[in-house]
Amino acid sequence: MRSVLHRLFLLLYIAPAHGFEVTVFTAEDLPPLRGLEHATAVYTLGDTRMPLARLTFANPGDTEQAKREALDRLSSPTGRAVLAAVRDKATAAAMAQLLQIERLPAVLVSPGYVVYGIYDVAEALRKVEAYRATR
Repeated sequence: MRSVLHRLFLLLYIAPAHGFEVTVFTAEDLPPLRGLEHATAVYTLGDTRMPLARLTFANPGDTEQAKREALDRLSSPTGRAVLAAVRDKATAAAMAQLLQIERLPAVLVSPGYVVYGIYDVAEALRKVEAYRATR
């Protein structure tokens, strides 16, 4: 019961006034999706280790110097971009888990519809509309 209420809350929370929101879930290693202009939000799942590798540096041997170097790298434009990329990937993973997305790509049409395996958002929306018309 709690899971159902939690999902209902999430769907109501993300559904705008016009009746539905289109959220797309994909992954870095999948072919690009078409029709993303129909999406309200796009979450791309991926490996966080690759962006973080851009911030590595040789150990200077001194703890204080290493702290300064790490802080300098994190506060640089590259560091801020890497942290934003990691944050985006973590958010994508969290949202996919919260919404119980089972496969990728997935087009979530709120409230209550998920289309898996379609690489064209407009096609996924047509499938949802066709299904709604039969109900």
